[in-house]
Amino acid sequence: MLDNIKELWSDLLGLSASASTITTSQICWRTGVIFVIAIVLLRLSGRRTFASSSALETIVKFMLGGLLSRAIAAAGPFGATIAAAVTLVVLHRVIAYATYFFPPLGRLIKGEPSILAEGDLIHYDELRVASFSEQAMRAAVRGAANLDDLSETKTVRLEHDGSVSVVKKEKE
Repeated sequence: MLDNIKELWSDLLGLSASASTITTSQICWRTGVIFVIAIVLLRLSGRRTFASSSALETIVKFMLGGLLSRAIAAAGPFGATIAAAVTLVVLHRVIAYATYFFPPLGRLIKGEPSILAEGDLIHYDELRVASFSEQAMRAAVRGAANLDDLSETKTVRLEHDGSVSVVKKEKE
């Protein structure tokens, strides 16, 4: 009975198929299975993995997408590809915990925010290092804080995830 179930899954998913021999039906079945696996991996990796756009999370997203697409298209062994995806998610979780408990490691991996402006004072050296133009910073301030005048800001930061945050001056 167990052998029959294994054979059924093997036939449905085309576990012995290659990219050139897999059928449309097998790709559809693989897509459904990979979708469920992706949801499980999303839960394991944590919400920030897909909500954040930091360099680390972007790498995980691209690599996970690449791995799972290989499993769907039979570009690699199904089981080994899933194992690689699970390894990637576990590694990401380990790094996330390590950066939480060891902040210097977090700064090394994720980077640190930089202050682009303090009120009217624009830090051009920080803009240059970040490859961020003054016009782009001003546009980001308008978008993030709905301000058109830098004198109304206390600080403008380029966060480690690439977003711009603005602290407004307190009104007197």
